[in-house]
Amino acid sequence: MEARKRLKKGDRSDIRKDLRDVHHPGSAGLMRYAKLSLRQRREALKEEKAHTYALATARYVRMSPRKVRRVVDLIRGKKLEEARAILKYTPHRAAEVVAKVLESAAANGMNDDRKNMIEDQIYVKAAYVDEGPALKRMLPRARGSANMIKKRTSHITIVVGEKNG
Repeated sequence: MEARKRLKKGDRSDIRKDLRDVHHPGSAGLMRYAKLSLRQRREALKEEKAHTYALATARYVRMSPRKVRRVVDLIRGKKLEEARAILKYTPHRAAEVVAKVLESAAANGMNDDRKNMIEDQIYVKAAYVDEGPALKRMLPRARGSANMIKKRTSHITIVVGEKNG
């Protein structure tokens, strides 16, 4: 039996990256967008060829990002028809807004002359929710004090791509 070789920190991340690509075939960059900031995500998408994906964004949506993420996590990596069905029967308020953004992204992919995506082959390549500015409101409390209430907003981004085969 061979002795196991201890891996350095950098080697482990390479192995993790390879495993990630195995779990998400057809989309090497599906998970890599999750840990990046909004600006870094835009830069990462610019590196890919523009005709391989279509993107739609809804900004300043008056819903908490945490609640919208619950819905977005359901459709990540799914085919377009499957994602539509999931959103139709999801009993969350955010499902309606996410469905609108998904339809917009799909329409952007199908109607752009350079992309020319086929509806049956479209899938959700990446979907993420960023926090927008919070509306701050005051709630009066006892003895003349006040508590701040943060009414949170979200930026919802959905990227669709075309799966061949």
